[in-house]
Amino acid sequence: MIKKRNKNEEKLSDSLGNYVNQDMIKSRFHEVGISKIWQELMGEMIANYTSSIKVTGTKLILVISSAPLKHELAYNKENLINMINEKIGYEFINEIIIR
Repeated sequence: MIKKRNKNEEKLSDSLGNYVNQDMIKSRFHEVGISKIWQELMGEMIANYTSSIKVTGTKLILVISSAPLKHELAYNKENLINMINEKIGYEFINEIIIR
């Protein structure tokens, strides 16, 4: 005997996907992922000068403790956005703010 599914049932993967896609959860989920991606892309030395990484909507906010590094990253913002989005797999970050 085959049991029919109720109309309000859904797969666990769909439920988790919907949960993660909520704006606040999605932002926090990407913040953790981008922290790891940042260290992979920039290396340990630059990651050590990065005091804080936050994601607000589609903005990436970086707090950098070295003034020369801030200037270097500011000149390469567009490149950084492309590298991070490529690593994530889709266009998520639209702007980088360096403090």
